[in-house]
Amino acid sequence: MYTLKYKTTANFFRELYVRNPLLVTFGVANGLGFLAVLAISMFDHRMLLGVNVWVKPMKFFISIAIFVMTLAWYMAYIPSPKKVRLISIGIIAVMGLEILIIAGQASMGKLSHFNVSSPFDGLLFSLMGMAIVVNTLLVLWAFVLFRKAQGLPRGYKLAIQLGMAIFILASLEGFVMVSNLGHTIGAEDGQPGWFFLNWAYQYGDLRVAHFLGLHALQAVPLFAWFVSKDKVRPVVIFALVYGLLSLATFLQALAGLPLIFMN
Repeated sequence: MYTLKYKTTANFFRELYVRNPLLVTFGVANGLGFLAVLAISMFDHRMLLGVNVWVKPMKFFISIAIFVMTLAWYMAYIPSPKKVRLISIGIIAVMGLEILIIAGQASMGKLSHFNVSSPFDGLLFSLMGMAIVVNTLLVLWAFVLFRKAQGLPRGYKLAIQLGMAIFILASLEGFVMVSNLGHTIGAEDGQPGWFFLNWAYQYGDLRVAHFLGLHALQAVPLFAWFVSKDKVRPVVIFALVYGLLSLATFLQALAGLPLIFMN
C-alpha cells in the first residue's frame, strides 16, 4: 500500500517520479514542450482557424502531461510492475506520435485533426486516430488490472476505477468528431470561441463533452480523496452526476447548441 509522505511540492513530485519514472519523464518533456511552443508563439503570429497556429500544440502538450502524470500515480497501485511498464511504454509511444504530428503540422501552418486535404495529411490524421485507439485500449488494460489493487480506501479505489471508465467512454466520442470531420456542429470549425479553449460561442462544440469526460480521470478521484475516501455511495453519486453532465454537454453539442450563448 502506498502512503502519502510528502509535505512539500518537491516531495510530491519526488514520490510521483518514484512511482513511474517513465511516464513522469515523458510528462515533464511535454511540459517543456508547452513552454517551448508558448515562446515560439510570441514570435510566430501565423493564424489557423482564427487562432495562433501554436495554440493546439500548447493544449495537447498540457493535456498529455496531465494525463500521463495522473496515470503514473494510479498505476503504482497495480501489483503487476511488468504489465505497468508495458502500458507505460505503449502510452509514451502513441502519445509521442500524436504530439509530434500535431506540432509538426502546426509548424507548417496546417491542420492536424480532420485534415484530409492531401494523401499525406490524411495519412497523418489516420495515424493519430490509430494512436488514440491504442491509447484507449491501454487505459482499458490498466482499468482491468486495477481491480487487483490492494490496501486502498474503498471510495478512493472505486473513484479511480470510475474515473478511468468515464475517460474511456469520452475517448470513444472522438469517433463522432472523426465522422463529422470536425468538432463544431452547425458551422465550420474555426468559429469565435472561448479564450485558449476555443469552444464555439454560438454553435455546438463536441470538445466540451470530450474535455469533461477525459478529465473525469482527475476529478472523480480528487473528489473521493478530499471528500469521501472511505465511503462508496458519495463517490458513485458524484461520478454519476459528473458523467451525466458530460453526456448532457455532448447531446447539447449534437443539437448545435453552445455550452453558453455568448456574442
